[in-house]
Amino acid sequence: MGHEILENGPSSILFTGHPLANLIARVDPSVIESLNFAKGESNGITPETFKKLGERVNVESIHPGCSSSNSAFAYSYLGGDSSYYGLVGDDEYADLFEERLSHCGVKNLIIRKRELFTSQLYSLVTPDAERTMYLMFGASHTMKSDDLDESIMDNFDYYAVNGFMFADDDQVKLTNKMIDAALSRGKGVITFLANSSCVRRHGDHLKAAAEKSIYLTGNLEEFRELYGLEEPEKLFTMFEELTDGEKPQHKAVIITMGSEGAYVTYHGKRYFVPPCDVEAVDTTGAGDFFAGAFFYGLLNGYSIKTSSEFAVVTVGDTISRVGITFSDGLAAKIVDIKASA
Repeated sequence: MGHEILENGPSSILFTGHPLANLIARVDPSVIESLNFAKGESNGITPETFKKLGERVNVESIHPGCSSSNSAFAYSYLGGDSSYYGLVGDDEYADLFEERLSHCGVKNLIIRKRELFTSQLYSLVTPDAERTMYLMFGASHTMKSDDLDESIMDNFDYYAVNGFMFADDDQVKLTNKMIDAALSRGKGVITFLANSSCVRRHGDHLKAAAEKSIYLTGNLEEFRELYGLEEPEKLFTMFEELTDGEKPQHKAVIITMGSEGAYVTYHGKRYFVPPCDVEAVDTTGAGDFFAGAFFYGLLNGYSIKTSSEFAVVTVGDTISRVGITFSDGLAAKIVDIKASA
């Protein structure tokens, strides 16, 4: 099991998202508790609260990224063809974001809004390696439904739907327009659930997108909330059925479970992916990077097993320290996996 190749590739993906600057700081859980927001999730806050938060924490590093771009970073860093679209301000954070896209090999489709600032996010990491996010909306959330022409899908094999891209009516219209554009051209849709808060806030939109998607990815809690199934076994069985047969609804579904590994359901069966064997320091973006690395393998001619190896080594690299960057040693590990595939 796991030696099957689902796509010969090469495959190109268009990602859209909310480009922002991640201001990363390690904090005591009491800081999170004092803000009265859900721990481990993404929370929008006012500029006033954002400023007060800045006075309470010590920012260790600043990294450009978002849920969607993190997956694009991994996909292209490993060698895949991806492009990223989003809106930024005309400031130093926009410069950082463009530099990161270039470094990872992601084609840059972002647009600068001179009158606005790039969105900023405090990513507060507690001793359990969990991160809680506090976002101050900037240019990223001014996106309109007609900002991106659907004809762009002529140039891609897949459109990546991210759970955060249902944040308002305009983004709902844009996302649904791009889903229809992909499907009408015979292209594929991949849905990334992204975060439990996305499922609770935008569950109806996410479920509709998921039903049209050839591939799905998210963590166990997100899937349980989206489909209303408390027992994991029922969820796994459901996706085994939905990936089975000559014309399955989904070709594969990737369900991550943090320190317990992951399952990939495909061809009516499930494949277990073991967890990475590293001490977690900061799990920021772990699911995003796992998915991006896994889809690199899956959509470019590698087996389920090899795709899983790409995902595990990439996640192990990113969670072993604070921040959302790749170490200098990751590239060599990827080369070794490719050589042994």
